[in-house]
Amino acid sequence: MEIKDLSQAQCILLAVHLASESNVAALHSFTPTRPEVFDPELVLRILLTYLPESIEPAKYTKYVQEVVSRLYLDVDREDVAVDTTPVADVTDEQAQRRVKKLHLLQIRPPGFPPGAPDDLLTRFICHRAARIDSETGMLSLLPTLIEPYLNRNDYIRTWYISVVFPLIRHHLEYYPDHEALDVSVGALESIEGSEGIDLLLKKATQTYSDTAQSNVARDIRGLVGPWMYGHTERKRRKLGHNYKPEERKSSLNSLDEGVRKIALTGVSEEDKTGHDWEYIYRWMVQHAIDNIKLVASAIDNWDGPGDVDLGGFERGSVQYLDEEIQIKLELQYAQAAFAACYAAKTDSEETVRRAHEILARLAILLDFVPPPDLATSVESLPLVERHIARHKEDGEIPSLSPGNLLAPDHPLTTPKIDTYMLLQMMVYSAYQLCNLGMPSSLAKVAKLAFTGTAEEQMEMLRSILRKVKHSTDGQEDTRVAADRAKLLWLWNWGIKLDDDLSDQGLGILGRIPREKFEQEMLKTFVETNNSALAIKVYITDDPQPLPLATVERIIFDQAMKAYDGASNGNKNRGGVKRANDIISTWRPYFPDSTSFREVTALIAATHALSFYSLTLQHGVPFQPVSIRVSHDPVSLISRVLEQNPRSYAKLDDLVSIAQNLVSSGVAKHDDDEEEDATSSHDVAVKRKEAGRRVTFMAIEAALREDDFETAYSYIVSRLSPSGAISPNTSQNGQNGKHLGHVKRSSQARNNIEDDISWRAAFLAGRYRPSSATAPSVRRLEQRTELLSLALLLAPTSALTEILAAWRRCEEEMTAQQASQQASEDAFDDQADRRLPSAFPGDFTVAGGDQPALLLNQKRREMGRLGHAADDAPLSMFDLTRNAARALSSNAFPLAGSSGRASLDHSRESLGSDVPSSLSAANQDRLRKRDLVANAVSGGLASGLGWVLGATPVNQQQQQQ
Repeated sequence: MEIKDLSQAQCILLAVHLASESNVAALHSFTPTRPEVFDPELVLRILLTYLPESIEPAKYTKYVQEVVSRLYLDVDREDVAVDTTPVADVTDEQAQRRVKKLHLLQIRPPGFPPGAPDDLLTRFICHRAARIDSETGMLSLLPTLIEPYLNRNDYIRTWYISVVFPLIRHHLEYYPDHEALDVSVGALESIEGSEGIDLLLKKATQTYSDTAQSNVARDIRGLVGPWMYGHTERKRRKLGHNYKPEERKSSLNSLDEGVRKIALTGVSEEDKTGHDWEYIYRWMVQHAIDNIKLVASAIDNWDGPGDVDLGGFERGSVQYLDEEIQIKLELQYAQAAFAACYAAKTDSEETVRRAHEILARLAILLDFVPPPDLATSVESLPLVERHIARHKEDGEIPSLSPGNLLAPDHPLTTPKIDTYMLLQMMVYSAYQLCNLGMPSSLAKVAKLAFTGTAEEQMEMLRSILRKVKHSTDGQEDTRVAADRAKLLWLWNWGIKLDDDLSDQGLGILGRIPREKFEQEMLKTFVETNNSALAIKVYITDDPQPLPLATVERIIFDQAMKAYDGASNGNKNRGGVKRANDIISTWRPYFPDSTSFREVTALIAATHALSFYSLTLQHGVPFQPVSIRVSHDPVSLISRVLEQNPRSYAKLDDLVSIAQNLVSSGVAKHDDDEEEDATSSHDVAVKRKEAGRRVTFMAIEAALREDDFETAYSYIVSRLSPSGAISPNTSQNGQNGKHLGHVKRSSQARNNIEDDISWRAAFLAGRYRPSSATAPSVRRLEQRTELLSLALLLAPTSALTEILAAWRRCEEEMTAQQASQQASEDAFDDQADRRLPSAFPGDFTVAGGDQPALLLNQKRREMGRLGHAADDAPLSMFDLTRNAARALSSNAFPLAGSSGRASLDHSRESLGSDVPSSLSAANQDRLRKRDLVANAVSGGLASGLGWVLGATPVNQQQQQQ
């Protein structure tokens, strides 16, 4: 059957058959012969529906163009015989029914914008490309299909560059070995805003590494840039087909002329264009929060909206952006670079280094002098203008949330010289913090500088100094001096302030007062054993950063801090050694320091105590801080005596410890009203009191351990009345202090009794050994002497108890003397016995023992008591007088003003009447023990003697 004999329906069926068989050459020969059947739209619909999408577009693009133009060139058309066999047996009725069931696709693609050109070729190309992508995914076929028609109209060029080209480049050139994006040509055509940015940069974000830093900038330039080429078309589709974009102007600078400089005009509300490039800026800020390396790589290798790679498909030198819009977008690009630095949240040195890269890139974009390297010393860092530094204090506090960093006229991110200098200071401040062991993001540094209070900045300084202390402990002074220079730079950014502002700095730590800043620095120097540098800075240099009184106080506090942290009192190790080293190093520069002398005495006492075993209440081991927290540190000596047997024998050592504790000043009470420095005389008085108090403790310890002789010796040699505090000394003593555990006012101290001496004498006088052996007469004689001294020195209220002990002692002595006298009499009677069997002069007693001859020796004890030859009983006054007289043989000389004063005081306290014979003229001629006897007798007669039935002295004289 001939072609001319085919019906219209048969022709259509034959064309469908040829298209399904991919026989484009036969179609090219067949369709022009039946123009009345095949109008251009029908042919294109048949090709669109039945021509396989996998066929090479080069085989049908020329044919399609001829179909649309209806200009079939016989020169290009092959003379191919068309086989009509497939439809030869199909009747016309059958053919018509089959044609009705073909369901040919429409030429207009789905989602085709209303304002797009309505010509057949444009619609066919767009629809065919979408079909190839959706049915086969063979994007490599699209360039051959579309590129021949790019010059047909702007829509095809724009559509190809912004929709098809990014997908082709992404799948075939940039990421051929990765899984393709799950998006089709048609879907990408409808995607807008941030969704398109995230889609096109998804692979770059996922595959980013330090070894492929250029991928992000490449994808922005080669994927996002072409997609941005279709921004106008997307906006037209969104607003409607009546939208007419402004005519694009020719760029003043070609893209290949290098980096275009950004004008420093800031970003205002009018600079927000609504262009899709603004979404890439938001993308940069959001990704900088957790991955500033990615954003820094993009900024470092991408010059902004004008730096795009359109694959050479753009129209010559015509810029795809309007000049005015491009200027605004470039300003926002610079703002995004600023914002990315502040948006980063990671506290690491890597974050700071990436921010420095962005800073250097901004210097190129903004035509500034490049910033120095991060490792530059603080002395060589650039200086910021003073008004710029003050802007962070005087200006409105900016919001540092990532969502607000791109706000118009943001004081930290709008591209201006002030914001650039502030960013520079923030970058270098963050780097110095990293070097000081406190890595911080620029966001934290900015918050510290803008919103940080003096307390928050002080806490940051202390944290830094703790890090510095651990890293530089024992290091050379050069390292510590460098750290000090960095901290001073952080305080003031190297700006020299006026005198009226010298107390406040302009850096990120500038709200800390200068004196407090230096105090913290000095503490660190002392703690890190960098005394040489500290002495140079705070003592020898001129001007001195701190007053010498403040330096002295800090040194004292640091020594006490080391002391309080010690676990052992030995000054050759641990905290006490550290405290001793601090004081020893600084003492030459403060020779008259009272606090240093006190610390030295405290360390000496603590060191001496360390040689004794000492445990506090509840089994808590002794630590040096126990001395400092005690209201009565001298009382620790009593625990030493209790826990260390025979330690009372080391009295001189214990007294020295107590006196050093007094000299250290730790015995001061919090409730004392007067805290003025005590004079040397007051300290001497307290040292003497402490020595006597420790002697009393040693006496108690000796008696607990049945060492009466040592206790007796301490009383005789160390607690004699001549050693007591004289009235003059008491009057000049310190007010408000205490003796033992009893506090007395200054008025009471003027009349204080010799409390320790009489108590010690009384304690030893009533001592009874733990053994059942009867005491010797000598021991009883010593006890009587001590009780007599107690009677002499004790206040009136204690006389009854002392007298009772004295009477018991005298009774024991009388009984012992009587027993001894009986033994002597029995021995004397041995010689007078004349037994019948005995020889003259034979004094052998029964049993054969021969006692030693006493040669009729008199009894000294009884003689001392002054027994008369007659058998008359002794009165109580005689006993008292004789006991006082017995003191004259061995101890307690009462000569001197102190003795007389004590005696006079005892007389007053007893209320005795001094006999007329004891006048001032003949007092010195009397023996002092007679004075004691008379005083006691008078006191007994006028006070307690009536209980015993004694007759007062004055009554005895009257009776005589």
